[in-house]
Amino acid sequence: MTDIITILLAVAVIYLIAKITFKVLKFILMLAVIGLVIYILANYGFLRGIL
Repeated sequence: MTDIITILLAVAVIYLIAKITFKVLKFILMLAVIGLVIYILANYGFLRGIL
């Protein structure tokens, strides 16, 4: 019985860690895309005239 509880607990912890990691990863990827767009616009786009 203890083995089953341990396995269920481990699966629940892995699920929560994956969920948190996915949110953090999604946030980092969004920042990277926004940074890339600003970089491209600043060098090649309409922001070049402003900056």
